[in-house]
Amino acid sequence: MNDNLKYILRFLFFLALQLLIFQNLNLGTYLAPMPYILFLMLFPCTYPAALLMLWAFAFGLALDLLGTGIMGLHTSSLVLVGALRNILMKTVTVKGDLDNHMVPGFSQFGFARYSIFISLCVMSHHLVFFALESLSLFLFWHTFARFLCSLLLNVFLILLFKKTFFERGR
Repeated sequence: MNDNLKYILRFLFFLALQLLIFQNLNLGTYLAPMPYILFLMLFPCTYPAALLMLWAFAFGLALDLLGTGIMGLHTSSLVLVGALRNILMKTVTVKGDLDNHMVPGFSQFGFARYSIFISLCVMSHHLVFFALESLSLFLFWHTFARFLCSLLLNVFLILLFKKTFFERGR
């Protein structure tokens, strides 16, 4: 399958998944399911950061326009993840680990390094997302609790989805 077609289909899949299922889940104040961050993690390791940021901008803008909430929230946080993804990937890999067309995953990095990589990406997303959402330090501990609980939930969801749907069995 053509790579661009594959990326467009994933774009539509994750957008529909977030808008139709996860945005409508009521898990309480502290849990905000956002597994759409996995969309950016499914690009090859050496995919250019500028193109990744364009995909992130388009996805975030579509999510902001079609979803509910503050405009620009998803866009700004996803563009940051797109900009930092390759840098964060290099922090958890050993020289020579990355292949040109390899998609990062459990089989390439191992469970621990891939979990750290996903945690760092989700953490950078959530820092921007929840900081912009609150725009205040008045409710710092409330925002921090939302950040931490959502971080744990989304790392779990992303690792689960990656292992279940996007890892090829051996």
